[in-house]
Amino acid sequence: MMLISTRRTQVLAWLLLVGMWMCGPAFGQAAEVDLTRQWELTDTLDRPESALYDASRNVVYVSSMGGSASEKDGNGYISTVSPGGEVLQEKWASGLNAPKGMALSGDTLYTADIDALVALDAQTGAVLERWPAEGARFLNDVTADAAGRVYVSDSRTNALYRLSDGRFAVWKQNLPSPNGVYAEDGRLVVAAADAEADDPGSARYLQVIRLDENSTRAKPLADDTPLGGLDAVVPDGQGGHFLSDWAGATVLHFHPDHGLRTLSELTRGTADLDYAPSKYLLFVPVMMSNRLVGFEVEGL
Repeated sequence: MMLISTRRTQVLAWLLLVGMWMCGPAFGQAAEVDLTRQWELTDTLDRPESALYDASRNVVYVSSMGGSASEKDGNGYISTVSPGGEVLQEKWASGLNAPKGMALSGDTLYTADIDALVALDAQTGAVLERWPAEGARFLNDVTADAAGRVYVSDSRTNALYRLSDGRFAVWKQNLPSPNGVYAEDGRLVVAAADAEADDPGSARYLQVIRLDENSTRAKPLADDTPLGGLDAVVPDGQGGHFLSDWAGATVLHFHPDHGLRTLSELTRGTADLDYAPSKYLLFVPVMMSNRLVGFEVEGL
């Protein structure tokens, strides 16, 4: 009787393993993420720097600098695009200088504009408020946490700014060449370099800073091995992050347990991308060729 029970258990275990093998990746392994290009927008954009998907309005905001990344010329604007790649409104918001990273908090869209943080009505595009950033030279990426606080990187002054309770000021300093930022799970993920790097802009890796009052200096998400000239950092919802390398012209995927993979090779200026998990779509602006590329994401 004991022998029959043991054999039955062994058979059931074997069938379970076969089922797991047939239904997906082998046990203990992660599915590989892949991209399939769905569409490409090649007009209306002028040096696009950032894309941001708004799930509540089913629209993609795209910031265009319209000229120099640091010149206050009033040529910058934000377009609205459908998830399928159709331009909805070319200059949904205008009169900006060189808008770069964007973030949503409630019904407010925030964008970094050289040395100021600008708040816009997410429905109409009207400017609601501007906060000058004392000492800022190149405000770059933007993110908002669950409490509505807004964080902005300055890639030239090695600083992170924060908007909290109506006050916009330096929050963290001495973080070499910070670019992409994303607030998630009580922490800020930052693409930045080490102080010892000869060329910090091309030697960034992912670092984390806790968002509580006892937060200290940044620590590596995995290790301090440089991943490249990282621009964007956006979570994939499965413990990994989509990244872009501006000079390397690549879209990347990084997971602490499985390392770095190149998903797509584009052209120089592959900038601040965004992921829409509900649609399995990735939106990638390519600044130097004035393009926005939509990819379908597989494997998540």
